[in-house]
Amino acid sequence: LTVAQEVVGSNPISRPILLYVLLFTRCLHNILCFRDKGDTSMKQHELLIANHDAYPNSFQLSVQLFLEDAQARNLAPKTISFYRERLRLFDQHVNRPLEQVDALTIRHYLARRAQAGVKPATLHADYRALSAFFSWCAREGLIDRSPMQQVRPPKREQVLKPALTPEQVQNLLTACEGKHWLRLRDRALILLLLDTGLRIHEAHSLHAGDVLQGMLVIRGKGGKQRVVVLSAEVRLAIQRYLKACPFHPAGDSPLWYGQYGALTLYGIQEVVRRAGRRAGLKLGAHQLRRTFATWSLRNGIDLEHLRLLMGHSDYRVLQQYLALVQEDLKRAHEEHSPLKTLRKQKR
Repeated sequence: LTVAQEVVGSNPISRPILLYVLLFTRCLHNILCFRDKGDTSMKQHELLIANHDAYPNSFQLSVQLFLEDAQARNLAPKTISFYRERLRLFDQHVNRPLEQVDALTIRHYLARRAQAGVKPATLHADYRALSAFFSWCAREGLIDRSPMQQVRPPKREQVLKPALTPEQVQNLLTACEGKHWLRLRDRALILLLLDTGLRIHEAHSLHAGDVLQGMLVIRGKGGKQRVVVLSAEVRLAIQRYLKACPFHPAGDSPLWYGQYGALTLYGIQEVVRRAGRRAGLKLGAHQLRRTFATWSLRNGIDLEHLRLLMGHSDYRVLQQYLALVQEDLKRAHEEHSPLKTLRKQKR
């Protein structure tokens, strides 16, 4: 890419040449590395990038190169799929070469999406994907500057999703009571998610040997590592489950099992949903993570410690949890303010 950029320079007329130089090098790479049909080293679910068979326009080629760069940077498969789907929708509606996409085109696309009734959060996701893509194109010299610099982000409604109440948590734990190993598993999983704030895929990736100590080293989003503390109650619940589990998990074997073997990610999500239904709740695993964050703030944890425990790179996501706690403070002030006390005395 660097050599091609030096050849093309800053001449915008020559930029299509740069794209096709890149296409040629990628096709050559495919011929050298992936044309052996007997090579099964790349599993189907790991082949995130399609073959370079045909590119009707420079936009589609640029998207393909952007996705390969994302894969080379070891971004999460979900992140790459997110970019692929958002950019596919954009190309489907706009259908223009890269060099013909300007700020007006993007505004028109976002406006049509809004008129079609997509949710504000979805519209904002479209904006983020386009911003990441065009910024990459500008950095790589495929365009002079990102047209997103002239496009303001769509307004996004701040929806405060509440944490579970103590009563709801108690009902949830009651729904997991019982001596059967599946009930012991449910209780161990709920307590783990509630008391650590783990993401559901992080809990799913645990091995039986990981939970023997009081600390977990978790590899989160983007490969970032963090330390998570296991309380005595959580460790006890997990040990009771492991002792009763007929599959006898140990060492590097998966931690979570169902009736027919190790649970998939969908399976562990379904365990949480079913436990919620037994407790009369519409429950998702992220609600337990939200509850961990909100209750920790209510109990006085500082933001930096919470950020480290939850694996966030900055404080932006934590703002929603702070807003929930601020609502608690507002209600407490309204209930116990000195002026309210004076008004009561005058009655």
